[in-house]
Amino acid sequence: MEKRTLLAVLLMFLVLLIWNSLFLKKTPPTQIPQQAPPEEVAPSDTTHRESVPVRIVPGIAEAETLTIESPIYTALLSTRGGVITSFKLHDYLTADGKPVELVPQGDSIATDSLPLAVALHLKTGERIDLSAAKFEASIKKITLAPGESKSLELTLVTPEGLKVRKTIAFSADSYLLDFGVEIEGPGRESIRSIEIGWYSGLNSTEPNRKDDLRNFAALAFGDNGFVKESLGSVRKHKEMPLGAQLKWTGVKTKYFLAALAAKDGIFAVARAFPRGKEAVGVAGEVDLKGQEATRFALYVGPLDYESLKAMGLGLEKAVDFGWRWIRPLSKLVFAFMLLVHKVVPNYGLVIIILSSLTKFLFYPLTQKSMKSMREMQRLQPELEKLREKYKNDPQKLNRAMLELYRERGINPLGGCLPMLLQMPFFIALFNVLSRTIELRRAGFVLWIKDLSVPDVVARLPFSLPFIGNAVSVLPILMGIAMFIQQKMTTRDPRQATMTYFMPIIFTVLFYRFPSGLVLYWLINNVLTIVHQYMMARSE
Repeated sequence: MEKRTLLAVLLMFLVLLIWNSLFLKKTPPTQIPQQAPPEEVAPSDTTHRESVPVRIVPGIAEAETLTIESPIYTALLSTRGGVITSFKLHDYLTADGKPVELVPQGDSIATDSLPLAVALHLKTGERIDLSAAKFEASIKKITLAPGESKSLELTLVTPEGLKVRKTIAFSADSYLLDFGVEIEGPGRESIRSIEIGWYSGLNSTEPNRKDDLRNFAALAFGDNGFVKESLGSVRKHKEMPLGAQLKWTGVKTKYFLAALAAKDGIFAVARAFPRGKEAVGVAGEVDLKGQEATRFALYVGPLDYESLKAMGLGLEKAVDFGWRWIRPLSKLVFAFMLLVHKVVPNYGLVIIILSSLTKFLFYPLTQKSMKSMREMQRLQPELEKLREKYKNDPQKLNRAMLELYRERGINPLGGCLPMLLQMPFFIALFNVLSRTIELRRAGFVLWIKDLSVPDVVARLPFSLPFIGNAVSVLPILMGIAMFIQQKMTTRDPRQATMTYFMPIIFTVLFYRFPSGLVLYWLINNVLTIVHQYMMARSE
């Protein structure tokens, strides 16, 4: 039975690993209803008036760079297109200690590929791109003191007199920006909608670039639910619809988010598109209505669940808590960790407390399980006799064994239950430790500097199968603890091989897991050893 238990747990771990490592949840693209072409109105001798054409003349003068400095970020904008060219977060650092840069950089980045570029969709079906136009800025530099807010205006006037004004309000203490587009003058009547987006995608910020890219996705949320399309899915298409009638759309990485919400209405449609091999951009259209400015909320910052939820825009849905059936438990584990962290400001200690509490909660089941396993061990001599007696008749052997279990009041599956019931907690913790930014670069002790990644202490000059060239301590300690636990519980000589085999398998399996997750399971194994020792002493 111990062999079956371990194989069942191993199978669960393998499913979890393969699913999270190789596959990404894919939501079927929402079909966008085709918009009817503008109705053709027969010309009238008395009321006919031609619309003023909209023409954009690219800016000839050299673009200026505008700087916004706040205590939590530094943003750079260009007057060519009025776009964001850089957005650095001061409180979130890369592995080399520099502020995280969210906008992809490089000479090959075109202006129309940058965030907050605006395009106008005419009623004739034509798309007018404003990314090459020269905007005039109201101010060249903004420096924000704590608690302060200031606005920047970028204005474009076409040869026909159409005025496009982009207004961005920056706050010193928030990653949420207020963004508006106002259009007035000749030619406005020919405009059907305004297109705005985060065209560049987001920059990879983590040392494990491959793992970071697995979390890249285009997102959208509306009345029809939440849509998530992975980088891999979007790359298969030149353009992918994200749905219609949407409250917000955006792009995410493992730990960061850039999203646009329509404050005065909804995005009529939104789409995602690949930007090279390592980025995915999004854009949405808002119907032009009335004479007032079209307002947006722009969020550029960390995937901080509590902060996003407090904004009331639904952006917290971008935080990935795993499969639908596990999300409530993941959120419960996450809330518990945040609560304990207010008192114990070390997430490593928080994980130890969580592992100990889980062990305590499952103590009655574990106690019953261990008793069942010990009774099964005492029953081994009689089971061996039955195996010898019915070695040529498997059906009679099974009936005889079940009858013996009933006589002794033993449940042969009793040893599996506690481990199986702990699996949802383990999966929930995996989601929390792997995807919530609170654990990013959260250290524990000594060599464990980041609980969200493996605890690598050194690199070998060569690579080993399955584990690479990294030398990690926690998985090895966990494997040793598991071996001791196996030796204490295994009495059947036929299972001796499993005593050595299973710890090796689990060590390799856990080797690339977040160190916080390995710490959780290591403490669980140590507490189980103590429990088994106390039971043996009491007999």
